[in-house]
Amino acid sequence: MGLNSARHHNFSPLAFIVCGFEKSGTTLLNEIFRRHPGLDSGHEVGALLGVSPRNFKSHQPYFAFFMKTWRLQACELEDICDTDDWSTFYRRILELSPLILNKNVQLFDKTPIYMKYLDLVLNRVPCLPCVVSVRDPRAVMHSWANWSGHRDDPEKWLVENFHSNCERYLSYGLGYRRALINHHRYIFLNRFEDLCMDPMLVMKRIFNFLGFEFATEFLQFESEHFVYGNSVSAKYIDEYSGVFSPKLCREILSATAEFKEWHFSYP
Repeated sequence: MGLNSARHHNFSPLAFIVCGFEKSGTTLLNEIFRRHPGLDSGHEVGALLGVSPRNFKSHQPYFAFFMKTWRLQACELEDICDTDDWSTFYRRILELSPLILNKNVQLFDKTPIYMKYLDLVLNRVPCLPCVVSVRDPRAVMHSWANWSGHRDDPEKWLVENFHSNCERYLSYGLGYRRALINHHRYIFLNRFEDLCMDPMLVMKRIFNFLGFEFATEFLQFESEHFVYGNSVSAKYIDEYSGVFSPKLCREILSATAEFKEWHFSYP
């Protein structure tokens, strides 16, 4: 890509955002980016769902989750959100969050649901670079089933909730597609499967797009935020295989055919 667009906006210390389907590798990217000495983040933010930081309190459960994971007190959040300026909002997070030990870093905001409203989000922070993570719908829905506490019979849960899960997948895809109309220069699409199969190549491209130097050691990490293992692995690409029946897999692919470019098959 080579855009180096992290240098072309006015939202410092916020350098970029990461979004995508839940369980598509956004948290994996979070851990890799945090290995860069000039970058740091908590788990999620979610404030850009609103028109101003002042509206953040009304966006639950993101506000409560943000306070917990960034280790902030209620009184500190009052000060953080008391502004209409996004740069001021993120600067106050950097200054006040005890999670961020080095106060000279730049922050990134990893919030998966931004993908669904990405055109609105990027309108609020124009020219801010964004990495969007996508994944095969069979794998995403398998992970959603596990995430929802149905590891014993994920197929049963998905069949019972098939329409809502397909609508969820499509709504995120449409959010991404709408954002491309006006913001395509600032969006990098990351396919989870490509990252797993060739992490070195993909992460070099992502870091180049963002305007930061990449180092091989970033691909080894100690996860704090629900990532399995401590490195990128291809074994998570098709965990649904042998769990979902061929019939259900066909139905998922048919229902999400609008984004068939994200359907994965081994070369």
